[in-house]
Amino acid sequence: MITKRDRVVIIGAGVTGTAAAKVLLEYTNVSQVILIEKRSGVAQVNSHPLNNAQTSHDGSTETNYDLGHALRIKPSATALRRYAVSKGDPKLFQKTLRMCLAVGPKEVLLLEKRYREFKPHYPDLHLAYREELARIEPKVVEGRDRSEIISALVSTEGFIINYQELAKHFLADAERDPRFKAVFNSSVKKIVRRDDLYLIQTDSFTISADVVLFASGPYSLLFAQQLGYGTDYAILPVAGSFYSSGEFLRNKVYRVQIEGMPFAAIHGDPDILDMRDTRFGPTTKPLPLMERHQYGTSKDFLRLPLLSTLRGLGSLLKIIWSKQLLTYVIKNILFDLPVIGPALFLREVRPIVPTIRYRDLKLRRGAGGIRPQIVNLKTQELEMGDATLVGENAIFNTTPSPGASVCLGNAHRDAKKIVGFLGPDYYFDEDKFQRELGELPKSA
Repeated sequence: MITKRDRVVIIGAGVTGTAAAKVLLEYTNVSQVILIEKRSGVAQVNSHPLNNAQTSHDGSTETNYDLGHALRIKPSATALRRYAVSKGDPKLFQKTLRMCLAVGPKEVLLLEKRYREFKPHYPDLHLAYREELARIEPKVVEGRDRSEIISALVSTEGFIINYQELAKHFLADAERDPRFKAVFNSSVKKIVRRDDLYLIQTDSFTISADVVLFASGPYSLLFAQQLGYGTDYAILPVAGSFYSSGEFLRNKVYRVQIEGMPFAAIHGDPDILDMRDTRFGPTTKPLPLMERHQYGTSKDFLRLPLLSTLRGLGSLLKIIWSKQLLTYVIKNILFDLPVIGPALFLREVRPIVPTIRYRDLKLRRGAGGIRPQIVNLKTQELEMGDATLVGENAIFNTTPSPGASVCLGNAHRDAKKIVGFLGPDYYFDEDKFQRELGELPKSA
């Protein structure tokens, strides 16, 4: 018989938080799950389609992922796609090709090597050269010098995902369960640990929790540090903007990762909100904000140690100089400026679409999100991938890229941790999860 209190409170109703709610309610026997969100609805920050790349990443065409890293995220991406397809909702996803474009002999050789290594694990991959590219993505070839060698590593699993719609589906699944309650328009101000409970103070009420799961981007680290966790970490908030260009591309076209750069190269793809409009981006520039376009969040950023401590400042300077990021960052800042920005950005886009013109590019004002990039203050280095801290009956997900792509995998992992926190009377129904969503490592 279950006697322990087991209220689980999730902070943040983006795609990560709503996925966690769904998984906890469908695959565990916890008796109460409460979701708290400061906005009026789900997925209104980084999970909103205007603010992210809309990609389901599985590691195959992302050349900054080695094979080991790619295979770790592939099952989560597969689970997400399986779920999306099961909903039969045309607003939720569009399936296209996803490709990494190589320009020049060095990049072509790199992709050929990657193909040989990855093909046994990704049967959806093939190499396409100029003739095929002219057929499947004509604007990539049109107007290009015939002497320029090009190829692409192409996946037939090129899902374009509206992560806000995905979060709505997760929420609808959760709301069918009487154990669930969602509270919107409530901002968490403080969290303390007292008598084996967490007391969560919002701007309108205080609630206790036996287990708390933060799924609130950079704020997850801020609240972790309130509780004494993650004090050796800081956040480098990296803002990404997008340009619209009209109808150019049919598929997702990424570039080979810039060597030595921790951020993805510019890519182009149709917008899930209007498949006739090709977006190019994201640009990359640090901003002292926790949320894009929300300038009041700068005071919260300053509570984190990147700019407010000597070791934070030292780490930032070392990262900028050791990674030779300064020129890169300055260039990306210029991309957002009137007149000169589109001219500079045009040079980044023409390796993908040679015939694109200055007048085709229009910066999307008010769009773009914040990627909360983790800085390790001990090593003074950026930590790539998604980041999670685990405390006493508490989990803190900062979820930078590919957080949305692996949201169901993270929910699977976190739900298993939560039932472990609560004790032997609680279970995670692994067989049901694998049967319905499938192929995630059972030890996750």
